Amino acid sequence: MNMSEFEEQLNKDNFSSLPTKGRELPADFSEEDRAFVQELDTLFALHKEELPPYYVQTLLEPDDPRFRVLEHGFEQKTSARVFRRLKLRRRLFHSYRISLHAVINALPMRRTLLAFGTALMLFMMLTAFFTGPSFADGLALLLSGSHSGVLQVRTYPNGVRPEPLFNVNQSPALQTLNLLEAQQELHFPMYWPHSIPNDYTLSNIYLFQQPERSWADGPTMELDYDISASGVITHGTGQIAIREFKPKAGIDVLQVVQNGAAYPLQIDQNGQAQAIYVDGQWVSHNMFSHVWVFGQRSELIYQRDGIVFWIVGDQRDGIKKDALLKIADSLQVFNMSRLIHAGFYMNSVTQLFEDVTGLFAGDIIAFFPDDGTDGLSLSLIGSGRSMPERPPKTVSHSH
Repeated sequence: MNMSEFEEQLNKDNFSSLPTKGRELPADFSEEDRAFVQELDTLFALHKEELPPYYVQTLLEPDDPRFRVLEHGFEQKTSARVFRRLKLRRRLFHSYRISLHAVINALPMRRTLLAFGTALMLFMMLTAFFTGPSFADGLALLLSGSHSGVLQVRTYPNGVRPEPLFNVNQSPALQTLNLLEAQQELHFPMYWPHSIPNDYTLSNIYLFQQPERSWADGPTMELDYDISASGVITHGTGQIAIREFKPKAGIDVLQVVQNGAAYPLQIDQNGQAQAIYVDGQWVSHNMFSHVWVFGQRSELIYQRDGIVFWIVGDQRDGIKKDALLKIADSLQVFNMSRLIHAGFYMNSVTQLFEDVTGLFAGDIIAFFPDDGTDGLSLSLIGSGRSMPERPPKTVSHSH
């Protein structure tokens, strides 16, 4: 039934006979009023407070502003206005204060636990103070896109241990390889410098086979150069050494140096270093005392194609930053025919199973995974033995 049919039906009926569910209607209600009441009764149960939408507003004059629906947050706004007008302070948030005494009282067996916790914290602090290495507050400087660099510390770190030997009974007796055999042992292509300072001649090539070394991927290669020109007076070691290795995947390999001894070189547009220069080295007075000595050894830490190069010279012989950079820029992948064509030839590589005393002896290596886990370790280069007797030189030119 539509609305017009409903109204027509109402007009036909006697409005006075419509039921009102027992309610008494006002005497002045017309037949239309009674019909409206009956219609509401069919749609809503007023006695159960099931009211039509806006029922109260309709009855209480909706145009009167006193009967408008209150906006959200009316009580809070009214309260704020009252406090503001009266210039009273009010607390916006409830504060909860928990005293130390209440916390202790809430703990079971509070005295025993408190004493045990205090003793444990004191023990941990003393352990960290006496046995913790000083690199805990060090500043790391990494090469751009590399897992190598330096870690600058205030003092010589504690807990430095020599690298494990491949075989404690293995003597560093000479085992000679040729260059091609040495290249096959390496896990990376061998690089060769094409620019060496005047008066320096290639004296030896070493291949360090150390399977127990936990920071290098495979053997390490070292090229040693000595001043061989007659009449040249050396004020330092008279040597240059180039060590090349490939870090293991996921391992950061850092040399531990004194604060202020290292600074970056060749900064790129992103502010990252292409090389790091190190001034000085650790020097041992005795087994318990080590100091950093500036102004003698010079070192350049360099990286190319995932291979790390440590290039070392002596400042007292004039081998400083610029000379080391020139050597690094001249490094190229090993090519036997090119070397022969250049006029010199050396096809003898000394293979050793421990890192013996040399220009890198005494260097401290800090290495740890780059995944943020706690696995920082320290290792000391050099076993304390001297280099074995060198094979006869076969170098014919000093380039």
